[in-house]
Amino acid sequence: MRVVIVGAGQAGAWVARRLRGKNPDLSITLIGEEAWAPYERPPLSKASITGEDAAPSYILSTEQAEELTIDLRLGITATEIDRTGKILQLGSGKSLAYDKLVLATGGRARQLQVPGSDLPGIYYLRTWDDSLRLRERLRPGKSVMVVGGGWIGLELASTARKTGCEVTLLESADCLCGRSVTPQISAFLAQQHQQHGVSVQFNARLEKIEAVSDGRLSVYTASGRTDVDIIAVGIGLQPETALAQDAGLDIANGIVVDRFGLTSDPDIYATGDVANQPFQAHASAPETRMRFESYANATNHAVGVADHICGDVEKIAEIPWFWSDQYDFQLQVLGTPRPDGQWILRGQMQDNKFCLFQRVGQTVQAVIAVNMAKELKIAKRWMKSGRCPAPELLSNLSLKLEQI
Repeated sequence: MRVVIVGAGQAGAWVARRLRGKNPDLSITLIGEEAWAPYERPPLSKASITGEDAAPSYILSTEQAEELTIDLRLGITATEIDRTGKILQLGSGKSLAYDKLVLATGGRARQLQVPGSDLPGIYYLRTWDDSLRLRERLRPGKSVMVVGGGWIGLELASTARKTGCEVTLLESADCLCGRSVTPQISAFLAQQHQQHGVSVQFNARLEKIEAVSDGRLSVYTASGRTDVDIIAVGIGLQPETALAQDAGLDIANGIVVDRFGLTSDPDIYATGDVANQPFQAHASAPETRMRFESYANATNHAVGVADHICGDVEKIAEIPWFWSDQYDFQLQVLGTPRPDGQWILRGQMQDNKFCLFQRVGQTVQAVIAVNMAKELKIAKRWMKSGRCPAPELLSNLSLKLEQI
C-alpha cells in the first residue's frame, strides 16, 4: 500500500513514524514545503529564540527517515489532488500515486490587515526560520510591540522580556486568552506579565503602522501612537485548507473528519491543526466538533490516523490538552471550559501553584493548572471515567488527589 502524507510538520511526521512502526512493508512518502526536516514547534516562541541552536529539534531527521525507509521530500508543494485517479500533483511538475492520502497541512500565521502591515520590522512566528529572524532582532534594550494576547503572543512577550527587551502588548479584547480560560486566569496572566514589566493594553485596536526615519515603526491605535523597534504578531492561525477545498472535500473551519480522521473521501485523511474533528469533553458529555491547535493533538490524532490506515478500528478519543510556558510558570488546560459549571480552587493563585477544576453535574468538565502537572494527570483519569470528587475534597490540600 502506498501512503502519501502532505505536510512535514509534527502531525505528518508522527503519521509517518507510526505507520513504519506498525508496518515495515508500507510505501511511505512525506512531503513538506519547508527546507527543514520535521521539527518540534513549541520551542519556537521560547528556547529557539533565546538559544543559539544551529538547527531545530527534529521529530524525524533526514537520517532517521532514511533509516526507516520513509521517502522524505522537502521544499516541495502539493498543488492538486486527483481523487478519481488517486494522484497528487506537485509544484515541481511531478506527481505521486497513492492508495491512502493524509493531509497534515497545518496552517499559516494570520496576517495583520492594516495600512503599513507589509513594512520591514514586522515579524510572525510559525516556522524555524521565523524564530531565527526574531532571534537576530530581540536584543537587550530594544522596544517590542507584541500584537495579540493569545498564547503565542504571551509566550513571545515573556521571551522578549527574558532577552532584555522593553515590551508592550496589544490585545483587542478586554482580557487575555478569554476564549480558553476563566476571567480569574485571564487576570492572573495579565498580572504576571505586568509584574515582569510588560505594558498590557486592552481593547487596543491597531489602526495603522508607519515607518519612522530612524528605522523604527510607529504603531497607531485609538489611544495614540507608540514608536518601537520591532513588531511581533501573534493573532492566530489560518488553517491551510486550499488543497482539500479544491479537491471537493468537506470544509468547515478546517477539513472535516470523522472519529478515525477520515475526510469525506474514504481514501483521504486529515490530521493535526487543520482537522475539524468530533470529540467529547468527558465520558458523559455530548459529542461536538472542534479544531485543536496543540502539540498533544498533533501527536495523538496523527497516531490514531496511522493506526486506522493499518486496520485499527479504534476511534480517536483524546481529551483536548495544551500547555504554555511563561516566565517561571507552566499553565496547562485540560478539556474545554464552559461558561456554566462550578469552579473549585485547589492551592493559592498568589503562590503560582494552583489548580482550578470545573465541575458540571457529577463530572469534571475542564482543569486549569499552574505548576501542578500531577493533579492534571489525575483529573484526566476522572474525566475519562466520568466522575468527579466532591468540591470540599478537591479544595483540601491536606488530601492527596490520588487517594480521593
